[in-house]
Amino acid sequence: MTLDETILAEAKEARQHLVDLESQTAHVRVDYHHAIKKLHAAGGSLREIAEALELSHQRVHQIVDGPAGPPGPPPWAGRRGKHRRHGFGNRRYFIARFDDGAREVMGAAQEEASSLKHGFIGTEHLMLALAKRGIKGVSYDAAREQVVERVGEGDQPWVAGMSPAAKRVLAHSVENATEAGREQFTPEDMLLALVEEPRGTGGEVLRDFGLTPEELRGKPAK
Repeated sequence: MTLDETILAEAKEARQHLVDLESQTAHVRVDYHHAIKKLHAAGGSLREIAEALELSHQRVHQIVDGPAGPPGPPPWAGRRGKHRRHGFGNRRYFIARFDDGAREVMGAAQEEASSLKHGFIGTEHLMLALAKRGIKGVSYDAAREQVVERVGEGDQPWVAGMSPAAKRVLAHSVENATEAGREQFTPEDMLLALVEEPRGTGGEVLRDFGLTPEELRGKPAK
């Protein structure tokens, strides 16, 4: 079936607009959390902040003690400087490194983090998003049970930021694509990067299922 080029162009434009809006939302959330932390650092008690902002005491405690998100780029874009060789310092260039499948994985990973009420995207959420697409020998339900057993479920209402290990997985995904002579990285590149990442629940679960870098390099996952 031939796709209507005009409608396809509209869909691509809408998708990019959605990505930009999600990036702006993540930025505002990080600024919001930073402001709350500043209130606490300036002497405000958790209870005072909670009452002033109409939040629960527990939620303020989570924000004050939780991981800080990146200052500007979207949750999965990394910080300026550290990954500049991959173009991570330029938000639009970095986002362009995702192929359509990788974009879908990132959206699904955010949904996984949200469903587990975790406050950030970690390797476990990337792994679950990939498992839902289909990984030979890996059951999504069994993998999710492993995540809940090892990490637990949280109670944070939104996702802001990415774990250091998940950022390393994305950087490694770019490297995998570059080594293969491709500008964009794919879900297969992400899966390989996850298995090769020594730290992070996602890679641990995949290795427990028997996945190895050698197997994936020889037989890419679905």
